[in-house]
Amino acid sequence: MNAAGIRRRYYILTGSFTMAASLIWGVNTLFLLDAGLDMFEVFGVNAVFTLAMTLFEIPTGAVADSRGRRVSLIWSSIFLFIGTLGYLAAGTWGGGVPAFAAASMVLGLGFTFFSGAAEAWVVDELAAVGDEENITSLFANAATAASVTMLGGTVLGGFLGSVDYRVPYLMRAALFLVMLGLNLFAMPETGWHPDGETLSALTRIRRTARDSMKFGFHSKALRQLMGVSFFLGVFMMWGFYALQPYITDLAGFPGAAWLSGLVTAVLTLSQVGGQSLARKGSTTPRVGRYLAGAMAVSALGAVLTGLAGLQATAAVLVFPAPPLLALIGMILMMGGLGYAGPFQRTALHGRVPSGKRATVVSLDSLVSSGGAIIGQPGLGWVARKWSIAAGYFIGAGLFLVTQPLLALFRRSEEAEERASEVT
Repeated sequence: MNAAGIRRRYYILTGSFTMAASLIWGVNTLFLLDAGLDMFEVFGVNAVFTLAMTLFEIPTGAVADSRGRRVSLIWSSIFLFIGTLGYLAAGTWGGGVPAFAAASMVLGLGFTFFSGAAEAWVVDELAAVGDEENITSLFANAATAASVTMLGGTVLGGFLGSVDYRVPYLMRAALFLVMLGLNLFAMPETGWHPDGETLSALTRIRRTARDSMKFGFHSKALRQLMGVSFFLGVFMMWGFYALQPYITDLAGFPGAAWLSGLVTAVLTLSQVGGQSLARKGSTTPRVGRYLAGAMAVSALGAVLTGLAGLQATAAVLVFPAPPLLALIGMILMMGGLGYAGPFQRTALHGRVPSGKRATVVSLDSLVSSGGAIIGQPGLGWVARKWSIAAGYFIGAGLFLVTQPLLALFRRSEEAEERASEVT
C-alpha cells in the first residue's frame, strides 16, 4: 500500500470511529437526566468512564505495542459495542448510577484500546513506506475528517433523540459492529513488528508502565505538553457535556435533543475552522506560540459562555442574546482547541521513538483522563451548588494556567533547536 492509501484509510478509520461515537454526544447528558440522575450524578458517572480510561491506558498501550495496533483496534470495537448496549439497558430498565457506572467502565476500556493505537498505526505505516513528512498536516486532515463526521453524528443523534433518547444508542452499537469489520478486513499492518520477546501479561504491563515513564517524561518538553493535557482534561469533558442542559435552558427549550444536536454541530464546525487554520502553520518546527494563542482564545470563549448564564446578563441583554452569547463563547473555545490539537499531536509524536509510540500517546491520554477524573465530579458539584456558569469561569482560569507551562515549552523548543544545530 502506498502513502496516499495509508493516509486515506486512516482518515476513514478516524471518521468512522468519530461518527459512531458522536451519535450520543449531543444527547448523553439529557439521556442521563431523563433516567433520573441529577447533575452531580451525571458527571459522577462520566468520571467513572474517565477513571476506566485512566486505569486501562497503560495495559491497552501494552497490547498495541506488543500484540499489534490492529489487535488493539479490534478489541476497541468489541468493547464499545458491548458498553453502548449496557448503557442503553441501564437507561431503559433502570439500575441508576451503579448500572451506568458499570457500562461506563466497559466503554472506557473500549476507548483506551483505540487511543494511541490508531495514531501509532498510521505513523508506523507511513514510516514503513518512507513517508514521514508533514505529520501536522496528516493530523489536521484527520481531525477535520473526525469533525465532519462528528457534525453528521451529532445532528443525526440529536434528531433521533427527539424521537426517543435511546435510538442514537442503538445506531451507535450497530456502527461499532461496522467498525469491527473495518478493523478486521481493511487495516493491514506492515509497519509494526513484534519484539520477539515472550513475556507474561503482567511483566509486559510493568515494562510498558516503566517505558511510559522513561520515554514519556524523557524530555522537559514532553512533561510540559502533558501538563497542558492535564489542565485541559480537568475542564473539557465537563465543559462539553454541561453545555447540553445549559444552552437548552437558556434558549427556553429545556431538554430539547434537536437543539442540543444542532449546537454541538455548530461547535464541530468551529473546530473544523480551527483545524483549517492550523494547516497554515503546519511547516513550522516550533509550535509553542501557536498553542499559547489558542489557549488564550479558548479562555476568552469560556468567559463569554459563563457570562451568558448570569442573572445580571439576563437583566441587561434581552432574549435571545444570552443563548447567543453562550454559543459565541463556545465557538471561540472549541475553535481554539481545534487549532491547538494538530500542533500538540505533532509536538508529541516528534519526541517519541517509533517502538514506544502507542505507549506514550496512551500516557498522554492517561494524564488528560486523570484531570477529567478530578474535574467532572468537582465541576458537577460546582454546577449543583452554584451554577453551570460558574464552571465555565473556572474553565477560563484553567486555560490561563496553561500559559506558564507553554512559556516553558517554548524555552524547551529553543534548547532542542540549539542542541540539534550543534550536533
